[in-house]
Amino acid sequence: MKNQTLKIVLIYCLLLFNIEANSQIVNIEKQRKNTADSIHWTGYINIGFNLVENNKTIITVNGDMRHDFSKNRHTFLSISKYNLGKVDTEDFLNDGFQHFRYNYQIKKRIVWEAFTQIQYNERINLKLRWLLGTGPRFKVVDKKRYQLYFGSLYMYEYDNEVQGEEEEVIIHRDNRLSSYLAFSFQPLDNLTFNSTSYYQPVLSDLSDLRLSSESNVLINITQRLKLSSTFSIVYDSRTPEGVPNTTYRFTNGVRWEF
Repeated sequence: MKNQTLKIVLIYCLLLFNIEANSQIVNIEKQRKNTADSIHWTGYINIGFNLVENNKTIITVNGDMRHDFSKNRHTFLSISKYNLGKVDTEDFLNDGFQHFRYNYQIKKRIVWEAFTQIQYNERINLKLRWLLGTGPRFKVVDKKRYQLYFGSLYMYEYDNEVQGEEEEVIIHRDNRLSSYLAFSFQPLDNLTFNSTSYYQPVLSDLSDLRLSSESNVLINITQRLKLSSTFSIVYDSRTPEGVPNTTYRFTNGVRWEF
C-alpha cells in the first residue's frame, strides 16, 4: 500500500503543470486553519519547478510559506509567496507578496480582522500595491463537513502602476469595500473542497471594481502530504494599458503541512 501511494505521488509530481495569467487578488480565506487548542502553531512550505519544452522553452519556479499562531481568542497569520517565469530568451518575469493578518474572536461566530499586504507583479505592470484593512467576519454555517463564512471589510489601497511603452508611472489611492463569501466542504475524510468569492469596489465609484473567485481541491496522501488543484479567475474594471481585464490561473501542486 505504501509503495502504491509513493508511485501515485511520483507520477503526480511528474505530471504537474502550471497555466497562469496573473491574479491580482490574493485569496487569504483558503489559508486559514481552525484549531481548538489554546496555543497552536501551524503552517506549510511549498517549492515548485516546471520545465516545458515544445515550440518554446518555458521555465517556472515558485515557492510559498505560511505560519500562523493561535492563542485563546487571538490568531496571527503570515503568508509569503514568490513566482518566477521565463519563456525562451525573454527576461524573467516575477511576482510576489507578503501578507500579515490578525484575528480576534469576539463571539463564537464573529471575528474581527485586521490586515496589511505588500504586493508586486511584473506581468501586469504593477510595481507596488500596499493594502491596509479591517472589519468583521461571520461564521454563517458551521456543520461537521460544511462551513460558510461572510466578511465585509474596509480596505485602503495604494497602487503604483506602469503605463505604456514610455513606462509612465500612475499612482492610485482608493478606499474600497472588500467583502467575501467563503465555504468549505469535506465530502470524504481525505477530500476537501474550498471556494471563496470577493467583491471589491471603490467606495466613491462602485463601477470601479474587482471580482474574483477561487476554488481549491485538496486530496490527502498522508496526514501531512496533500495534492492540491486550484483555479482562480479575476475581473478588474481598471487595469494598466495592455493588461486584460479578466485573468485566470490554474495550478496543480504538492503541499507539505506542519
